[in-house]
Amino acid sequence: MKRFSLLLLLLAVSAGALIADRAAAPPSENLRYLDMDRCLAQYRAGVAEMDAFSEVAKGREQALLAEQTGLENRQGELQILDPASEQFRLAKSKFDDDIAQFQRSAQRFQEETQQELVQIRSRAFRQIFEAARIVGAEEGFSAIIRSPGPLPAEGANPRSLMGYYDSTETLWTNPNYDVTDLILKVLNGEG
Repeated sequence: MKRFSLLLLLLAVSAGALIADRAAAPPSENLRYLDMDRCLAQYRAGVAEMDAFSEVAKGREQALLAEQTGLENRQGELQILDPASEQFRLAKSKFDDDIAQFQRSAQRFQEETQQELVQIRSRAFRQIFEAARIVGAEEGFSAIIRSPGPLPAEGANPRSLMGYYDSTETLWTNPNYDVTDLILKVLNGEG
């Protein structure tokens, strides 16, 4: 009977520990975290820079699409020419040169767009890291870490799942330790 009572007590203590672990304790440690996705989405200067770039990129893309449409029209015009004629050979040669130039332009557009996106994101990251440094120093925190963010949706691309798992070192964060709002205030010039 004594063993049964001891086992029952142990079970009750374990259940209590599990329930207590789920309740968010008030912050008492010097470790905090930030939600990087939220910072990127709510950092006004970063969002404005991304929006401005998106408009420029959209204009470049529309120019490429117009050029592509023009090339498609010219291809149709080639079909009505006699393939044995000198006019066809000249037009076909010019068309092939223009297609090659268009492909180089489209490739350059993709590369420049990717490079600019990386630069914009890099500037935002640097600003977020600096804001985290300021908040950490002012508040006396030992460290501010990046929260893991939400898991990719079920059935997501396996590559995105593996990227998430490979980049996630923190598996859970207590919501009471989130300092994202403080960092956003610094980023947005409000604090």
